[in-house]
This record gives sequence, C-alpha cells and structure tokens, in this order.
Amino acid sequence: MHPELTTPRLRLSPLTESQLTDYRELLTDPAVAGPAGLSLPVSTRRVTASLAADRQQPVHYGIVWPATNRLIGTLIGYPHVEATGAPSPRALDVGYLLAPEFWGRGLMPEALTAWLTALPRQFPQVTTVWATTLATNTRSQRVLIKSAFELIDDQMMAPNAVTWGLVRHCLYRYQLTE
Repeated sequence: MHPELTTPRLRLSPLTESQLTDYRELLTDPAVAGPAGLSLPVSTRRVTASLAADRQQPVHYGIVWPATNRLIGTLIGYPHVEATGAPSPRALDVGYLLAPEFWGRGLMPEALTAWLTALPRQFPQVTTVWATTLATNTRSQRVLIKSAFELIDDQMMAPNAVTWGLVRHCLYRYQLTE
C-alpha cells in the first residue's frame, strides 16, 4: 500500500470503496467526463467496476479536500505498455480527474507534483511517467506543463471507444532521472 501524501491544501490517500458516491459524482459529471474522453451515461455497475479497477492499479490516490473529507479527484498510475505490448518496469502512465468546482486553483498541479516527488521512494525503478490528453483538453495540458511534463507529440491519433473514430491526443513525458 502506498503512503498518504499531504500538500498545503490537499490529502492524497489510497482510494477506498467508501468513496464510491463521490467517485460516481466525478465520473458522471459531463464537465469531467467529456474532457477525459469518458462516455456518458455511466451505469452504477460501470462506476463500481471502474473504482475496483482503479484500486488495482500500481498507484491509486483519491484527492481529498481536508475541510470536508470529500473525494474531489483521483490520481491513478497505470502500467505503461511498450510498443511491443509488454508492460514497462521503468515507466507508468498517469491519469487524473478533478471536480469542476475546484478547477483553476492550481490543485491538480499541487497533487501531481506531490505524487511525482514521492514516486521514487515508492517505485525506485520507475524513471519515466507518461500522460496523454485529448488535444482539445487545454486545462489538462496546462496541468502537465505546470508539473514539468514535456510535450512529445501533439498529433497522436488514438481510437475513440464511443465513435470508433480516431481522435487527436497529446503525449507528455516526465523524466524522474536524467
């Protein structure tokens, strides 16, 4: 289990089943789902399965607002899959969500920076963190840039699970070691 992290304004703690209600609010909010590339509507069963799947990832943090103890976001570290299809022991992919009423306050860069700082102690073998965003998700791109990620490709095309068409993504990389 990974340790709880604190920042001046947030608490990052491993996701728990007891956070399902707040997690559902995040996943079913069109303002969150759209930019994250999630399709709506999301059934209760799918939300429950998604929380269970996120909790199985190498890193799974709930971003908690300490004043109310409310889950306001997530920060998940997924196994990075190489071009060969094999998981990389030296890299993780990161994904995150934040409730819209907390946007524009610098909270996600704060949470991401805390996690990146703690990551070498938790996973000393990891040297690279990857992130992708929809090309239209400029908020997420600003989070990554503020958190010292480097834009690698802004023309990457990936399939959209809803329309089966290709959608432009931006690929970012953060090097933990040089």
